[in-house]
Amino acid sequence: MSSIDVAICSGFSPGARVLRAAVRELTEEEDIRVVTIAPALAELPKAMDEMRSLKERKVIVVDGCEGGCGLQVLNRYEVMPTSVVMIKKHFNVTRKGIDEAKEQIRKAIQEVKG
Repeated sequence: MSSIDVAICSGFSPGARVLRAAVRELTEEEDIRVVTIAPALAELPKAMDEMRSLKERKVIVVDGCEGGCGLQVLNRYEVMPTSVVMIKKHFNVTRKGIDEAKEQIRKAIQEVKG
């Protein structure tokens, strides 16, 4: 199991789509486990248990807009993230945007690793 969990928003804004593409690519390069918040928002029991289990782990939350859904859901389950990444605003999904988000998230991963 990975030593770092990356909790990501599940929205459909361009920023959310950019961050999901970046995280998807990072799973091939970094030892991380991706946790999406949507199932916990739907109050699916297994997902709610997974959110609660994050209290004992190193968690990076990545949000794609100022709504901060990922952080809000972690707060609901009393999870204090080790790092919070808010990627810059995007109006569409581009390779440049994905690469920039990847680097921002990678930097947070490296800082959490120590």
